[in-house]
Amino acid sequence: MTLSSASRYPRLGLRGTSQFRRPDGVIGVEYNMSRVQGKDSNLFSELSNANLKEECESCRNLVTCNVCGSSISGFEHIGVRASASHESGIWHYANPCRHRNQLRSRSANVKYGGGPLWKNGYTWQNIYWGPYFTGSSSSAWVASIEKAVRDIESDKTYSGGLSQYNVGTGTVSPFITIKTAPATKISDGQIKQILASWIASGTVPNLGSQGAYNIFLPTGVTVSLSPVEASCAFFCDYHNTISGSSGPFYTVEPYPCAKGCNQCTNNPLDTLTQGLSEEMVELKTDMNPGTGWVIGNLELCDYCDAKFVCNRISGGEYVNSWYDKNKKACWKGS
Repeated sequence: MTLSSASRYPRLGLRGTSQFRRPDGVIGVEYNMSRVQGKDSNLFSELSNANLKEECESCRNLVTCNVCGSSISGFEHIGVRASASHESGIWHYANPCRHRNQLRSRSANVKYGGGPLWKNGYTWQNIYWGPYFTGSSSSAWVASIEKAVRDIESDKTYSGGLSQYNVGTGTVSPFITIKTAPATKISDGQIKQILASWIASGTVPNLGSQGAYNIFLPTGVTVSLSPVEASCAFFCDYHNTISGSSGPFYTVEPYPCAKGCNQCTNNPLDTLTQGLSEEMVELKTDMNPGTGWVIGNLELCDYCDAKFVCNRISGGEYVNSWYDKNKKACWKGS
């Protein structure tokens, strides 16, 4: 996928933007989004279902939806961390009907499907969406998340241990705050379009296939993957791609649910870091869901969620374990 000629890094100093430094020294950028709400016709013409052709082993050769029986053109695969009573893994959405098909995996062994993997030097770009994140009351929350992202990515045994999957470690860019509030109910399809518009306008850097965006949402916002599957009720967070293996790649982190997404404490930050760590690991090892390292219909953390053990990394954050194929066991921290 070729995006418009957006700059690789945010253009600080443009009208509608401001650079600032938090008390902890972290630099951020704020954007007033009134100038980028329109669609870029060239960009959006490329938001096709290209990733539908990159089929995973479980859905290969399927031509009808097993929910409604209609003919399908393929599946969109989304890497999902489910809430309590639902199953995490790669969720398969048939197109055009958009029903989620629950498919049996053909293998329970860890396998690589040939898709893109995270390399050394790739970039994480954190995006805080909404005026909620610009207030002084949220400063400590943002600073804690920024620390968590840096700690997760730099931990030598947690992220560093993924080298066994030919996965590298990346860098973390100064975060970006979008001042315009998201709708209280928003779909993943709408998030794709809005992220693409931010990239096209230069509001966020164009990472191409060499990095990913963590999109953090404020309180009161519900994300849906289908008309009946919404955040908190069905899932905690997820990762996806706009156009298959060419990216752009992103995670979506709704504000932590009150229950069902934290198996260790009642602390909202611990809830978020458990989900965030899982999506960062699984995006790196399976950037286009279903085409990287998987265990049947499960990504590496999904497998360990079924045998959940509370773990912390060296920075103190609670994280979700990933499957260590060298040790044939789930990662253990402190």
